[in-house]
Amino acid sequence: MEEKRNLKGLIAVCLLVLSLVLITVGTTFAFFQYSRQGTAENKIETGTLTFIYDEKRSDANKISLTNAFPMSEGEGKTQTGNGVFEFQVRAKTKGADISYEIYLTKEEESTLPEAVVRVYLTSEETALQDTLNKKELNYYNELGDSKVPELNKGKGKTLYQETIENSDRDYTKDFKFRMWIDEKANQVVNGSWIYNDMTFSVKVNVYAQNGAIDDPTAPSTNPYQEPQDKSGANVPALVEGLIPVVYDGAQQKWVKAGYAGWYNYDKQEWANAVTVTATHRNTYQEAEPGIEIPMEDINTMLVWIPRYEYNYTNMETIGQDINKPEAIDINFINGVNDTPSDSANYKVHPAFNFGDDKLTGIWYGKFETSNEEAIYGDNDDSRANNSSLTPIIKPGVPSWRFISLSNMFYASRKMQTEKYEVYGFKNDLVSYDIHMSKNSEWGAVAYLSQSKYGKYGNAIYGENDKEVYINNCSNHITGIAGDTVNAAPSDICTNTYDTIQGQKASTTGNITGIYDMSGGSYDRVMGALDNSGKPTIASSEFVEGEDGNKIPDSKYYDLYGSSIDTACSDGVCYGHALSETSAWYGDFHTYISSTLSWFARGGGDYDRANAGVFYFNGSYGAPKSTGSFRIVLVPTGV
Repeated sequence: MEEKRNLKGLIAVCLLVLSLVLITVGTTFAFFQYSRQGTAENKIETGTLTFIYDEKRSDANKISLTNAFPMSEGEGKTQTGNGVFEFQVRAKTKGADISYEIYLTKEEESTLPEAVVRVYLTSEETALQDTLNKKELNYYNELGDSKVPELNKGKGKTLYQETIENSDRDYTKDFKFRMWIDEKANQVVNGSWIYNDMTFSVKVNVYAQNGAIDDPTAPSTNPYQEPQDKSGANVPALVEGLIPVVYDGAQQKWVKAGYAGWYNYDKQEWANAVTVTATHRNTYQEAEPGIEIPMEDINTMLVWIPRYEYNYTNMETIGQDINKPEAIDINFINGVNDTPSDSANYKVHPAFNFGDDKLTGIWYGKFETSNEEAIYGDNDDSRANNSSLTPIIKPGVPSWRFISLSNMFYASRKMQTEKYEVYGFKNDLVSYDIHMSKNSEWGAVAYLSQSKYGKYGNAIYGENDKEVYINNCSNHITGIAGDTVNAAPSDICTNTYDTIQGQKASTTGNITGIYDMSGGSYDRVMGALDNSGKPTIASSEFVEGEDGNKIPDSKYYDLYGSSIDTACSDGVCYGHALSETSAWYGDFHTYISSTLSWFARGGGDYDRANAGVFYFNGSYGAPKSTGSFRIVLVPTGV
């Protein structure tokens, strides 16, 4: 016998109204529906199964959070009165288990970003973990998509699941649901709060049936939705605008991936996501997994680097043979834990702490940056030195060169501050941040590549073929590999990123990794010589003061001492791919100076054996024919 009940309640930031619907299918498969609004208790009973959803407060249809403002985690968790929606689940079973799910559905009129809304469920004031992330406190956008049968296209978010055993004749559980605006959402622009007059409304739903409800983390029958990987990597944080993708090798195309999992770091398959142009954006966002997303509709491609710790005490040992360094020992970290598993031997990689924000991971540009206007800097085109051009991250296009370091930085920032609509991002300065790659962020990718989760661990490459291949394309086309690991520069650029040979230039040795990290154009990064607590400006075109390309906030750059021996306060810049990995694979390594005060990474197409993931050199900040850059997106609303 199959019996289902579906009950719904509405919670809103500005006004919370409750609506309840129950659906039951009996043994004759007759359809029965019951609907009533604002009552304290609703119950349908058939045969031997009973399921009750009881709004415990008599004034439940009057619950409201009017004129809501940001609050701290402590304040949010302890809200009382109208800040709490209380309900109870009661059941009596005989002959069959009852599985139920509490899930949320967002109302269409909601205007607040999902990434600034926090949700919290308790029972007897003990916090309950969500089904997907196993976390007690989530941002709304972190919750997994519900598999409740009546929903479609991932409209609901699973909050909690439980199965009541058939031997439980008198099951009762009390719940309290709280929702609030995160304290970080306090950005003021021109004297006005950026979220003023915005609302966020969700329905709190309870669905029940005999038998199991599909778990969002369970393997899907959809071929484009791989089972959740078991590496321990944090679930990629999809900010608004990002669409998860996988590469369908049989059809040679990128397709939308299922939200619950599209990666397997144990198999060196890193999570990829894209942003798309406005033309078909709604189609892709609403579509089921498996729909093709053609390259002409993609404007950026990004790869997820999950938060991890690495064994820093054995770096010298594994690098004794610099021509064949061994694997860097890496462990993924759940959530934003900042305490190493063994502090005597492990350190949390510094790239995952961004200012005051602790990050579950970072999204790193899959290719060197180009621009939509196709002004790449060929023949010293001065038009390229312009932060108002529109960045893109794609294969098969020339990288953006002849641009000053400061314009690289501000072109990256404008993706969020001015051009967010181009990519489908939210007009939001709190829940995410887009910037030019720091040196430490480059290091995070380099170390992961040299681990069991990267190309080093990819079993298709023998011990003499672990190094990431050079992009030797003299035309500076992104996503190209040489015929050999240290191939000479050439204008024949046919080993594209999607070919077997081309994938040797990926950080994973397959199409899921990051390209152009050896050769191509050398990549400038935000890492500079310390000058009294600020970067040494040199010819970067950064300026002191408030006008023009001013020096940005300190979270956007790494500072270093006068020599590699004193680069950081403890002498070793752990995780930055400097002294720890110096000369690995024979890569060129020269420290910055007062004139060449900014780090450049990876080398150029002409550097041959000197190029590589561990290459570093000092660089001018002025426009140059061989200098490009990387873009990083960090989800800060975690």
